[in-house]
Amino acid sequence: MEERNSTSKRYVRRQTRWEGLFVSEHAWDSTADFINDPQPMLSADEQGAILDMLVVACERKCTVFIQSWQERHFHYCRCTIRKLDQEKWAVTYEDSFGERQLAIGMITSIHMLD
Repeated sequence: MEERNSTSKRYVRRQTRWEGLFVSEHAWDSTADFINDPQPMLSADEQGAILDMLVVACERKCTVFIQSWQERHFHYCRCTIRKLDQEKWAVTYEDSFGERQLAIGMITSIHMLD
């Protein structure tokens, strides 16, 4: 890596311009990403609290903010719970895009907004 200093009459302060940065492929192993999956692990108490909040939100039909873990990323949704399906272990919610389903096991946190 090479650093160049350029000064001119118009610019009084020092400017640094980097020519480039090269990182070879072996610097990181792409297969290690799947091994070190940062998926949040919730305790049984936390999962129970999420389920209790879902039941209350479904009864009240109030707006909730849900954080879920899908495809190795957090997803956020502001919605209204429409139905809990305990056989499928899924929740049906409605947001600005329409009705959708989400597996209860993917929910990492829920907050009631109303």
